[in-house]
Amino acid sequence: MLKPVDPPPEDGKAPTDTQVALRFARLTGGFWRGPSAGKAWFWSLSLASAIIVGVFANVTVNRWNGWFFDALEKKDAESALIAMAVFPVLALIAAGLGVGILVSRETFQVYWREWVTARLADGWVQDRRFFRLSLSGYEPANPEYRIADDVRWATEPVVDFAIGLLSSIITAITFIGILWSIGGSLTVQTGGGPLVIPAYMVLAAIVYAILVSLLITIVGRRLPRLIAARNEGEAKLRFSLMRIRDHGETIALARSEAGERRAVTQTYDGLVQRWLAMIKQRGRLTWITNSSGALVPVVPLLLAAPKYLSGEMSLGGVVQVAAAFVAVQNAFNWLLDNFMRIAEWLAAARRVNELADALERVDGAPPGDHLTVMPSPDGLLRLDDVTLIDRDGRTLVADIDIAVPRCATMHLSGELGLGKAALIQAVAGLWPWGRGEIALPEGSAVAVVPQKLHLSDGALRAVLDRRGDLPGERLADALRRYGLSGLASRLDENRNWDKELATGDRQRLAFARAELEEPDIVLLDEATSALETDMALELLNEFRRNRPDAIILAFGQSAGFAEAATHRLLLKRAGGVVRIADRQRPEPRSELAEPAPT
Repeated sequence: MLKPVDPPPEDGKAPTDTQVALRFARLTGGFWRGPSAGKAWFWSLSLASAIIVGVFANVTVNRWNGWFFDALEKKDAESALIAMAVFPVLALIAAGLGVGILVSRETFQVYWREWVTARLADGWVQDRRFFRLSLSGYEPANPEYRIADDVRWATEPVVDFAIGLLSSIITAITFIGILWSIGGSLTVQTGGGPLVIPAYMVLAAIVYAILVSLLITIVGRRLPRLIAARNEGEAKLRFSLMRIRDHGETIALARSEAGERRAVTQTYDGLVQRWLAMIKQRGRLTWITNSSGALVPVVPLLLAAPKYLSGEMSLGGVVQVAAAFVAVQNAFNWLLDNFMRIAEWLAAARRVNELADALERVDGAPPGDHLTVMPSPDGLLRLDDVTLIDRDGRTLVADIDIAVPRCATMHLSGELGLGKAALIQAVAGLWPWGRGEIALPEGSAVAVVPQKLHLSDGALRAVLDRRGDLPGERLADALRRYGLSGLASRLDENRNWDKELATGDRQRLAFARAELEEPDIVLLDEATSALETDMALELLNEFRRNRPDAIILAFGQSAGFAEAATHRLLLKRAGGVVRIADRQRPEPRSELAEPAPT
């Protein structure tokens, strides 16, 4: 269960970049608490330690530069040779620290992404939120892409940012000391006498970094939103292409590929415009980044040249000051170096936050009237004055008032339209909008047998035994009893059963799975539409023999439903609303289980 995060702004405005960052921190900060805390803190501290030691290794290399170039300037061969002998050791230490930082960083990124992905995926799948979200109107575009890709783009850069920021702070403090001690002050002759500028190299580094950072912030302020729009466009294009693949047979038979191609072209044209807007903005930023990159190595040499020419600074000092200036500049320009990545991270974090917010909102009570689901006091399935509306407030089904006893089969037929799906989902606990009461026998389990069973890639065992605790012989026996003897020996074959099984076989498989789940209430959604009446009756009879106490609601005109019914309900549409038109209690067929007394 996702814990609440900051709610979206009430005024409908998009959250600011600061709000996005804070919300993402609250959403993902649980990694450092609870069962994952030990792992999180170990790799966090390991990474921080490696970074700190790595900065001091860079300081040591900087001091080596001063030592080596001073030896060259003085033509001190002995000191130069010692420095050359020491350098491989420094290089080996630096390489080892680099390996430590790499391993710590990437391991931390993997574990953090694993935690965030598991949290969002669980929140999306548990309690069937993936379906309820699609009904609610809160669902953001492409939630599966947000879990699979946006979580990676929102977590991995944060680790790199933390590394860069910590390294920049330590580097700035350390190398400013070098600039201060070696650069000293600069004396400039003016008309009023000599002017002494204390720590002039430090001041120059700070002023330069502030000017560049301000330019970057001003010029690139629109970039995060442009990147977010581009990512949204990419997701829409992927969805358009996936839709063609998923509905390939329907499109091919209807010869509607031209319309699908136009839809893809329209989507891609929109994506191109978003890319061009982002490229234009990045081009403006590149003027600043390239100019700064060319100036940074030259500026310290120009500033140190007067002191070197006057003999106040040695060649080794110039090299040290130039390297220190570049290090300080890189530290201060952390925003400059990471602006593009920060913009991309904000776009990904915004999309992750939107999904988390939607999952929280779908768990709240729907606005206005809503259905009440409660235990039945008399063991009957009751719908008392149930009216179902859609999320726009339009009435789909009105004034449904029924009571179905155990062992009974009720056939609901007529002009159901959208009301059929709403009724099925309401009894299954998925439809949130409406009023009235739905009373289920206490502790009852509900199973839905669909018209076309969805089959994931993998083994049939996982389809039939979702709990994973049933023996294989029981699964095979269920397949044989529902006319699927050929599949009984193939329970553990990993195949694309969604493509291989015909609709009739999928309906048989759906009955076998429903029986194995041992439900108390069964909702048949045109579950025998691909079968002849006699064959459909055989399936229904087999199911009833094994679940004699179950309450069965059969929706639609599917074969065998009317013949198997102990109760019938005729629904008709009037003024766009489905209502009860007629009730019947036919004589039960001799081969069917007798209904329980009402």
